[in-house]
Amino acid sequence: MNLTALVAFAVLVTGCIVVSIVIYRNKDLPSRMLAFSLSTLNYAVLLIFLFESKYIFYVPFLFRTGPLFYYLMVPSFYVYLVLVLKKRKQLRWTDGLHLLPSIIYLVDFMPLFLSPVTYKLQVINSLVNHDQQTVLTFNEGWMMPSRVHFLGPVVIGLVYIFFAIKMLIQYYREASRKKTKRAILSWLATATSLYFLLEIASLIIFFFAPAHQWLLTTIAVLGFFFSMSLILFLKPYILYGAYLNDADPAPEILKKQGQPNLQPEKIRELKRRFDQYLSEQHYLNSNTNLKEVAGWLNIPSYVLSIFIHQTYQLHFNDVINSHRVKYITEGLTNHQWDTLTLEAVGEIAGFNNRITFLNAFKKFTGVTPSQYAKSVQEKKQSEKNG
Repeated sequence: MNLTALVAFAVLVTGCIVVSIVIYRNKDLPSRMLAFSLSTLNYAVLLIFLFESKYIFYVPFLFRTGPLFYYLMVPSFYVYLVLVLKKRKQLRWTDGLHLLPSIIYLVDFMPLFLSPVTYKLQVINSLVNHDQQTVLTFNEGWMMPSRVHFLGPVVIGLVYIFFAIKMLIQYYREASRKKTKRAILSWLATATSLYFLLEIASLIIFFFAPAHQWLLTTIAVLGFFFSMSLILFLKPYILYGAYLNDADPAPEILKKQGQPNLQPEKIRELKRRFDQYLSEQHYLNSNTNLKEVAGWLNIPSYVLSIFIHQTYQLHFNDVINSHRVKYITEGLTNHQWDTLTLEAVGEIAGFNNRITFLNAFKKFTGVTPSQYAKSVQEKKQSEKNG
């Protein structure tokens, strides 16, 4: 196994870890779309490893399947960006249009995909052992010219990146007024820049270095994906999806509604119903959000947001998390969680990722969960010795 294959394998494993964390820790649609975009490129890394290690001979049915996903790499990232910035919770039927390039490729290469294994092995053998420079020409299609399916994803990707940049610029002013949004924008701008660099590098390789297209493209793909994985590891706030739970709608809604205060009678009624919601510990559900609680209280979301802001002078997430932290500290004090890990306790309390749990616990207690648990144990030991 050569050096390129070893590097590809290392990048592949790193990518699998990143994608697994994003999927496992976050059940929301934006995170799943980000994971899908990363997976499309990780699949390209897998194919690079298979070719460089020559394991592709054992899985010939994967031959030429790369563009099926590579066509979707930047479009899926663009959809992810739209979901985050526009706070969309669902996909629309129009999002299915992003699949068209992949469908066209599938039709073009269907004769190859349906061809006998012996034929595929013959083509693979000529590319791997004799003519590796033409691996990326994609000349086995029946209706598209040679090299179209290398250039196609690059051109389409650059078009999507153009619209992504326009959207990021549009949101820049709003984000500049909020630290949280600036952090999100910084991540999205960084990721968009990396996608742009990958596409530009591919374009340069296509026109100016066709003789070394396989080697240089391999370096570009591995370098890009490793950089993206490293950035996500260095930004746990993004990796664990905490930024998706930092909505702060109250000030904007107050301004839009032109109604800065609810009447005292309304406040008392909502307080009674909200206290009942809290007493029944519905906040232990990890899917708790403003819309869900407003539905339970049978009021519009903006009314609940105004009520929370006016009554507690806190954001909605802070109110919910404060009760989750109280639930945890009471359990730790009563030694209810002695047989569980702190991470498991956080999940029981409704925290769907570790970073949000740690930040919330420290915000409302001043110490980390482990420090708090240690102090409880020390107190217990002191009372026992006393």
